[in-house]
Amino acid sequence: MTALEAVREDVHIHVEPAAIQRRILAIASYEDWLGPAFRGFTADDEGFTFTLSLPTRTERGRLRRAGIEAGAVTFVRDSDGAYESLTWAQHVEGPREVHLTVEATYRPATGLIGTFLETLFHRPHRTQALRESLWNLKHLLEAERESAVPLTPPPA
Repeated sequence: MTALEAVREDVHIHVEPAAIQRRILAIASYEDWLGPAFRGFTADDEGFTFTLSLPTRTERGRLRRAGIEAGAVTFVRDSDGAYESLTWAQHVEGPREVHLTVEATYRPATGLIGTFLETLFHRPHRTQALRESLWNLKHLLEAERESAVPLTPPPA
């Protein structure tokens, strides 16, 4: 069996932790904010499938929700595919400030060429795909919060 690798990204989001948790649990809504390298996304109530497009390589993932703990949601490999797990973790820093991390464990390409490509191309692109997705999620959540906040009229 190939050794697993992991990539991790994080972002600060200025919304209530409950809003982030709702979005993470609304699996079908991932398509609204996943980065462009994620293709063929499909979801049901408990999991999702996707294809990640990398230079010279396409990876499939099929993950199912495995657990929900305080501030964390974990998905694990459902069947075949390159991805073993995906974990979302919230680190609450204030009422409207959350440090959100996502970590994906996966099976990289093997062999001399695979190892070379993993180091130079695949890992950086995989990391960028997560970074873009987190950034999209941040903007979506913060825009939703802004649109929900009633405007107060200026003082007379």
